[in-house]
Amino acid sequence: MNNKIRITRLIMTALIMSLAAILTTLAPGNAEAAPPQPSTNFDAIDSYVGERLNDLRMPGAALGIVKDGEIVHIQTFGDADDDGTAVAENTPFKIGSMSKSFTALAVMQLVEAGKIQLDAPVQQYIPAFRVADPEASKRITVRHLLNQVSGIPTSAGMDYMYRTDRADDALEREVAKSKDVELSYHPGTKWQYSNRNYTTLGLLIKVVSGQSYEDYIQEHVLKPLAMKQSFTYLDDAKSHGLATGHQYWFNRPQPGGGLHENRAITPTGLITASVADMSSWLIVNLDHGVYNGTRVLSASGIDQLHTGVAPMTDKARYAMGWYETDIEGAPIVTHNGDTGESHSTMVISPSTGWGVVLLMNGSNGQARLDIPAYGVMAQLLGAPTPEMPSSLTELTSQISLAIFVIIMIQIMAAGRSILVLRRWSTNPARRPRTLARRIIRLGVPVLVSLLWAYVCVAFLPNLLMIPFEALRLMDFGVLALFSLAIAVFWGMIIKPILGIWALQTSSSPPTIQQAAPEPKVPIAAGIA
Repeated sequence: MNNKIRITRLIMTALIMSLAAILTTLAPGNAEAAPPQPSTNFDAIDSYVGERLNDLRMPGAALGIVKDGEIVHIQTFGDADDDGTAVAENTPFKIGSMSKSFTALAVMQLVEAGKIQLDAPVQQYIPAFRVADPEASKRITVRHLLNQVSGIPTSAGMDYMYRTDRADDALEREVAKSKDVELSYHPGTKWQYSNRNYTTLGLLIKVVSGQSYEDYIQEHVLKPLAMKQSFTYLDDAKSHGLATGHQYWFNRPQPGGGLHENRAITPTGLITASVADMSSWLIVNLDHGVYNGTRVLSASGIDQLHTGVAPMTDKARYAMGWYETDIEGAPIVTHNGDTGESHSTMVISPSTGWGVVLLMNGSNGQARLDIPAYGVMAQLLGAPTPEMPSSLTELTSQISLAIFVIIMIQIMAAGRSILVLRRWSTNPARRPRTLARRIIRLGVPVLVSLLWAYVCVAFLPNLLMIPFEALRLMDFGVLALFSLAIAVFWGMIIKPILGIWALQTSSSPPTIQQAAPEPKVPIAAGIA
């Protein structure tokens, strides 16, 4: 019996030790996890993208992947419009600021044709160009605009995003308005993203080429690359099935919204393209300016477009319509685009030949929307796949939540104020006795309301770099305007008026009590 027990114990000990060894091997804290391996399992990639799109509640999207000069995979997801038309590989999408890469290539074409010098002042080609500082105006060069180091602030590139202008001279008139722009930095000293830089470059292309910006891009960029489902005029895109954009209202996609149709915006963010055409665009950028034997730019010109020179963050440097960064140490060149109701992301890895583009017909927070495309590239390169952040990590979501809380506080404070003012009007003993206390009780809330009104009217638009009038077009903006209305109409007008009236109202109950006969019943019974 003892031998049997001893043998049983030995077996159990061996099993326990073996299990412990297995668990130790599997435990992430005790052994290095195997590094991710490059994956070309497109079914798995499609599944990954589909899951991320579901997380984003994205109505429709199109994914393109290229490798070594060929389109190796295209997949579409969801609907192109609210009638249920499925997204197709030839469905045009608004590509937003990815348009800047087309504008930059067009400028480099004119540089190589000897018509533009990168380090020449912009005024050499557009004499009317100027900012508020006359001396700084003379020093802003073409290269400064391309690298986003002109000193023109981000906010100056947002004020015309919500204005409609289809006129032939839209570029001229918008660039002329730069005369009122105060620079944030001296030209050439610091990166600051501004759409106005690329609007100015659009006018430069028009002036130097003698063609409209739209016609130049169509003839010298889109046509040589056989990008037949890409357009510089929105009407053309609409007639070819432009995907319906969706703006998110409290995390729910609703059709419409976004940038207005303005030809001053086209060079910086209003070109449209299909996923098949954008895949061709990635190929020409990966193959040193050549597509199907057609050269649209020299190899050195493409290198300049992709070489980051202006520090954006510790990891990213802006180039010309692109920026250099990395995914978990793997170098990439990338740019995204957002029109407020559509989003796009393109990523290329020049050292490996991989390229990824993802077009979406909704906009729900830029930081989250770039993750699916980066995740695909990470899988192709064998890098760790980035996590999808919560919607609450987005600044606009945080602002919406904060303003909602403030509105609740305003409503509760208004209810309490009504009760207090009622007591003041009926019971003089409850009123503040001194003038100072009365000023404090009525004046401080007015000052708080005034401060909050300033936040809504000036600080919030400046923080988000959008004009005040554009707030009504956004979910958090509607909340801000509602809260502003409470602050102005109740906090600054109605409440002070009611407060002054309550302090001056004579209380009539004492006179009534003197004229009334003595009660014959107990007070408690009278109340009942």
